[in-house]
Amino acid sequence: MSLEKLVTISSSDKNDNLSENNSDFTVILNERNLSQGVNRILIKECTVPNVFPNIRGPANYKASFNNLLIIDKQGIGLLPVIVPEGQYVISTLGVPPPNDLITVLTSLIDAAIAPDTVTITLDPITNKLNFTFSSANYKFIENTITTPTPLNNVLGIVNETPAYTNSIDADGLPDLSGLKNVYIHSKDIADLNGVDAGFGLISLAEPVSLVDTPYGAYAYKQNNDDELASIVFEQPRNLSVIRVVLRDEKGTKLDIGTHQINLVFKAYFDAV
Repeated sequence: MSLEKLVTISSSDKNDNLSENNSDFTVILNERNLSQGVNRILIKECTVPNVFPNIRGPANYKASFNNLLIIDKQGIGLLPVIVPEGQYVISTLGVPPPNDLITVLTSLIDAAIAPDTVTITLDPITNKLNFTFSSANYKFIENTITTPTPLNNVLGIVNETPAYTNSIDADGLPDLSGLKNVYIHSKDIADLNGVDAGFGLISLAEPVSLVDTPYGAYAYKQNNDDELASIVFEQPRNLSVIRVVLRDEKGTKLDIGTHQINLVFKAYFDAV
């Protein structure tokens, strides 16, 4: 015979001495008897805030930063353009707000290539960007590990410009959708539970999609399939202390500030 209990953990219940912040936190369960012999768990639901801007810098997002554009100017070389981290829209009609990416990027590129200038427009038919420079001395380079220019992906620039020119059309559509997914990790409840193509075995407890969650709102995920939600332990496990870490797809730990993460799972114990 086994017993089962719903366990709720939240970053609001974190132990301050054992926790870094609200997205890398440790909770100590007040129930210390049943929690020491858990055979398996079913993750039932979780909530995670979408507080991750669509333009991100390397200081906070490491491998998933995307705010750097590098322009190749003939006779000068590579010129970096860094967009301040924040939540942007691609363009608006009328008076642009401070987070209009076309307006911000135009000003930054103008400063980098002075005395030349650039005009950036969004084609109303194709919805692709065009960059028109005041001289035919420019091209975009590819985004590579050795020369990263990850803002290319945001702007729809897929290929390196074949030759210096004054007019460059983006290959694809701009993408300001931001992080698509975040991942709740915990070695205590999900050690070696996931396999990542780039990292191998990981302590993945639950992936959470942010696709339908507006910036600043909470994403909610409920598992209705017990098979997908089940994590079975090879030996009874002590879950009286649980650490939870929120990461992006590159494994970078994410900071949610004062927002909260909540996780509910059903734990199965052997009856005494």
